[in-house]
Amino acid sequence: MRFRVLGPIVVAAGEGETSLRSAKQRTLLAMLVRHANTPVSAQRLIEVLWEVPPASAQENVRLYVHRLRRALGLGDRITRRPAGYELTIEPGELDADRFDQLTADGERAIEDGDPQKAADLLAEALGLWRGPAYPDLPGQFGARLDEARLRAAEARAAAELALGRHTGVIGWLTELAEANPYREPLHAKLMTALYGASRQAEALEVFRRARERLVDDLGIEPGAELRGLHETMLQGAPPREAAPPRLSRADCPYRGLMAYQPEHHPWFFGRDHLVGLATRRIDRHPVVGVFGASGSGKSSLLRAGVAGGLDASWRPIVITPTAHPMAALTNALASFTGKRPDLVADPAAFDVEVRNALANGPDDVRVLLVVDQLEELFTLCASESERSQFIGVLLDAAQGPHRRTRVVLGVRADFLAHVTQHPGLVRALADEATVLVGPPSSADLRDIVLRPATTSGLSVAADLLATVLADVDAEPGALPLLSHALVETWQRSGTELTLAAYRAGGGVRGAIAQTAERAFDDFDVTEQQAMRRILVRLTAFGDGTEDTRRPIRRAELDGIAEDRVIDGVLGRLVAERLVVLDEDTAEIAHEALIRAWPRLQRWLSDDRSTLLVHRRLTAAAHTWDELDRDEGALYRGAQLVIASAWAQDHPGELNTAEEAFLAASRERDEAEQVTVKRRNRLLTRLVSIMSVLLLLAAGGGGVAWWQSREAQLRQRIEQAHQNALSARGLVDTAPDLAGPLAMSAYRLHADDDTRGALLSTASAPRRRIELNADGPPVLDVSVSHRGDVIATADRDGHVTLWEPRTRSRKLLLADHNAFTDGGYARQAEFSEDDRYLASNASLPALGGSRGDVVVWDLTTGKAVFSRQFDVITAGLAFHPAGTSFAVGVAGGAVEVWDVAARTSRTFRGHYSEVNALAFSPDGSLLVTANGKEHPLVWDAASGARIGEIPSLEVNNVVFDGMTIGTATLRDGVKFWDVSGKLLSDLPKQGAYAWEASEPVGGRMAVADEDGLITIWDVRTGRPITTYRDRGRTESRAIALGRDGTLLVSGGYGRIVAVREDAVPPFTGHSGGINDIDVSHGTVASAGDDATVRLWNLDGTALATLDGHSDRVESVSFSPDGARLAALTRDHTISIWDVARRERLSSLSYSGLGASTDIAFQPDGRGIVTASLGRFRWSLPELEQGAFSGGPYIASAVEFTPDGRLLISTDPAGGAMLWDLAGDRLERRVSTGQGDVRDVAISPDGTRFATAGANRTVKVWDVATGAELMTLTGHSAPVVALAFSPSGAALASGGEDDAVVVWDLGTRSGTTLTGHTGPVQAVAFTREDELVTGANDARIIRWSLSVADAENRICAEGYPRSEVCGTTRPDS
Repeated sequence: MRFRVLGPIVVAAGEGETSLRSAKQRTLLAMLVRHANTPVSAQRLIEVLWEVPPASAQENVRLYVHRLRRALGLGDRITRRPAGYELTIEPGELDADRFDQLTADGERAIEDGDPQKAADLLAEALGLWRGPAYPDLPGQFGARLDEARLRAAEARAAAELALGRHTGVIGWLTELAEANPYREPLHAKLMTALYGASRQAEALEVFRRARERLVDDLGIEPGAELRGLHETMLQGAPPREAAPPRLSRADCPYRGLMAYQPEHHPWFFGRDHLVGLATRRIDRHPVVGVFGASGSGKSSLLRAGVAGGLDASWRPIVITPTAHPMAALTNALASFTGKRPDLVADPAAFDVEVRNALANGPDDVRVLLVVDQLEELFTLCASESERSQFIGVLLDAAQGPHRRTRVVLGVRADFLAHVTQHPGLVRALADEATVLVGPPSSADLRDIVLRPATTSGLSVAADLLATVLADVDAEPGALPLLSHALVETWQRSGTELTLAAYRAGGGVRGAIAQTAERAFDDFDVTEQQAMRRILVRLTAFGDGTEDTRRPIRRAELDGIAEDRVIDGVLGRLVAERLVVLDEDTAEIAHEALIRAWPRLQRWLSDDRSTLLVHRRLTAAAHTWDELDRDEGALYRGAQLVIASAWAQDHPGELNTAEEAFLAASRERDEAEQVTVKRRNRLLTRLVSIMSVLLLLAAGGGGVAWWQSREAQLRQRIEQAHQNALSARGLVDTAPDLAGPLAMSAYRLHADDDTRGALLSTASAPRRRIELNADGPPVLDVSVSHRGDVIATADRDGHVTLWEPRTRSRKLLLADHNAFTDGGYARQAEFSEDDRYLASNASLPALGGSRGDVVVWDLTTGKAVFSRQFDVITAGLAFHPAGTSFAVGVAGGAVEVWDVAARTSRTFRGHYSEVNALAFSPDGSLLVTANGKEHPLVWDAASGARIGEIPSLEVNNVVFDGMTIGTATLRDGVKFWDVSGKLLSDLPKQGAYAWEASEPVGGRMAVADEDGLITIWDVRTGRPITTYRDRGRTESRAIALGRDGTLLVSGGYGRIVAVREDAVPPFTGHSGGINDIDVSHGTVASAGDDATVRLWNLDGTALATLDGHSDRVESVSFSPDGARLAALTRDHTISIWDVARRERLSSLSYSGLGASTDIAFQPDGRGIVTASLGRFRWSLPELEQGAFSGGPYIASAVEFTPDGRLLISTDPAGGAMLWDLAGDRLERRVSTGQGDVRDVAISPDGTRFATAGANRTVKVWDVATGAELMTLTGHSAPVVALAFSPSGAALASGGEDDAVVVWDLGTRSGTTLTGHTGPVQAVAFTREDELVTGANDARIIRWSLSVADAENRICAEGYPRSEVCGTTRPDS
């Protein structure tokens, strides 16, 4: 058996070759061949097979493997192992291996001085290629082979040129040079060939074009080889023989994820401007802050650029705070002076010891104390007092007369808010004492890539440089990713870093993930578990900030696996430069690993709450150990119960110290319980005596009556709450029960819980109606044009008419059975006026078979036409007027029958049987298809063929007006004009397009192989909504009705699913909803899909404002509602004219982090945004202004209604009230809520509310800053807030997927459920109506009126429910 991957993948056995038609099977086989004789995990296969994996992905993979074995006769060559699927390939069976061997032999022949043998071997090697390698896989999988192919071609060219065959290589060298414009060796060989063929002018022209391309595109000159060859040709001398390639190379000049250290200064390039700026600031200011996002390169800048580049007048000291910053500072001082003073007791000792150490040297010598990763002060150090002491020592060391220490702080930008909590630091960093580290320029990037390579004697291919520049430009925080990608490239390259090696390593976007994933895949199951446990422990969980590194002692890993396993995993991670070991500590090399490896992100995000339980246990065990195992530090009560439950659910996760801590806690708890039991026995005796005395004293009858009354009330409340909980759970699975159950709960006992259940069930999307529950499988569905009747073509030969309003069968048409006994009803279609219905039936067969066509008059239920056919296909088309029909018959012919005259005409043009037909809406055209040939377009009146659609495998044809739609399994849905010109298509999804409906009202429904039915907007080509109404490969027919709002589907699963409101209000966004604003009867929503959408209050779509550069994070209407400001994540502001739907202006600015919020001034004359910092602009000219003072961080902003104050919140728990007229800070409120994600101000401007990461909502007094109330009810961080128009209510949305509506008078909250993702936007449309948006791409409109909710439930299909029409009993 032979496997050929150098082109379209095929498998050959004997003399025959087998190719696969299924794209999924080709991809699967390619992955198994690419990793031959090595297990490939199901997860890796899923990631390659689908961009968005379906729920059934695991099962689908098993099915594809089974089909692959059967189709290719692979038998037991594909085996299932614990680590994944493995394909066995024997030596010599893979053409790629044969190519590698021939190429190696050819290159060896060149080295041996035998160009003839080399040319023959290399020509044979290149002859194995039939196209790109592994074309069914992403580019990195074939990158090595594609690069090897080019190198083989270059080697062959060298051999041919050595034989004097200049003319013979010019043609294919020209093609290769054009296809690889930055590959200088190809241009050099082409020039040599032309020059040797006496075509000197053409050779010089090749150089001119190559140099022009390199200079214009990359800003670099050609390399020495190409320039030297050019000079030789200008002189008319014979070309010099190329020097033999250098076979040795220096150590890797790049650092990967690890920061450059001071000793690496000679290899640190590309940040000269920032190094100079920081050095100048250090000369002028005693304390300097260097701020930059994670991945901006600030650590390398400070260590290698600044500290490593200091002259002899400086003594650098570099530290990170760690979990114990005072100890770290003391150790650093000891390493410099040899003294260990108590800095806690005497903060001035640092300055004194530094000056003593420098006293005997020159007076101009100073110490530069570099405190890198200052964020560790807030993420690792748990003691607020130690933080303050540390900052105090730093400030004292640098500020004051005769000081000889300068301090420079490296701070991640998202921790700026934490820095501003310390007034001394804010004052020290005022004015110009800060340096902002932004992304490198293109020139910087060239230096970062090229200069370390040049210093180490390496060269960089020009096409690699071009690709790197493009990749990094589109990737935020990319420097560590780039450095790691260059290490991976170096490992795969020789003396030249090549594009193929870069792609094989995963590039900027995938190198880290590929490295980590490769290590993970190489481990066995035990090692994989150890890797997960190690990396999770090496991560500090962010509280409103990104997760960061957490250095740990090696001892913390004791017990999580066997020592040999831990050592092996750590050794591999260190070898891959993912983890750094230093004596007895370990830490992740860079936070980029946390950001860039999806598997680690899953480990850190899935079940995050339980990870926090473990992390608290780790800290408690550490504290207990440091206190010499003091019993007072042990867990007890709820803490012990929670930790013990977690440990029981996660066996093997605890380390040795944690195991000992929990065991000691349990022992102490058991001892305390014995003591408590003794005490309780004594108390029980006393209580028994007192109870007897109390019963004797009570008046008997009255007490019993009140006890009975209380018991009944408690029972009613308990039953009501149980019903409410059940109703919420049944909304998706059994909506017919959910509504009445919620009503009964509320009528049993009206409180916040039952009210929330009632409002939630009433606001849920319209329920799915199910018909034909006990009937036969359905092969076709059709909807009348009025939308009041559904026709189904059933496998038992009947055609059934249904009334969706009553959910009942209206009429059973059984005439087919009289003509074709045992046949299946295949299709049914209504005439335009709904008076007639045509259907066909035929015997079970793969192709045409005996059958009949019947046309019914639905006013009488009688057949007006019937005819039997010896051979009839499943295809049928009914003329809109009801006067004729077209049907496929034997031999590829189509017969068009006149119903009244009972005569027919035959259209011939196909060779195979036609099974798909459609008339145009005016009946003038007929289109036919058979899945094998091109569809044909006919003039229905004359029978003349007038067009052909250039598409194959078309299994469905429809008309959208006079446009023809085709649906194929592989190529999806496309739209054509009558002449066959492609007009548009619907974007292809991962799964096959199984069935497609006729477009109705500008919408079209498409069912895929996984059972998902997606309704598309045909005009925009965007998906509107998706339902999982069918099983996998089970869909047989779908239809739309009522202007595209009614969806009907049928299939082998018997159930006919009917959605009467298939496109719910506010449907349209294809990604998460980030913000909502309401003004003058219009709702605006901002989405992850980079659009802003405008809606009526009832959810009817008004317009889509697109063209945004990134996901839209926030929107804000002007006070008059005439303009709308939109803000994207990448700091772009757009101002829209709401009435004309036109963009009035836009600008991009440099924010400190991702943009998160935007607000219009109440006078409409300006806007403010939050992008970690606060930014302001005047309108209409969008002229940028500034706020006075230091760099204040902000994540949310809002104006008071009178425009006097701007209130902003920050990730450190602060709320800042800014006086706009005086441009000064009026008040800062410390909320104690952790990260404050949103702020809302009451309509009267007297109160403001803050949303906290600690799951609370707090309300404050604007005038005094006093806390008015704390509202608790969310189970996850709160992210969105809105006051009602009267200010009496407040709505909050959280990451628990819930909305809570708070009555601020009673401080009680009603919880609304229905979203399936974090709720990120809330807005009131009126006092009793709310709209919310979530990460699930849904906007829900909630009525807050109980009466409205009950009316909707009773009107929506529950007229016979017992609760409808009754009143609520008293509670």
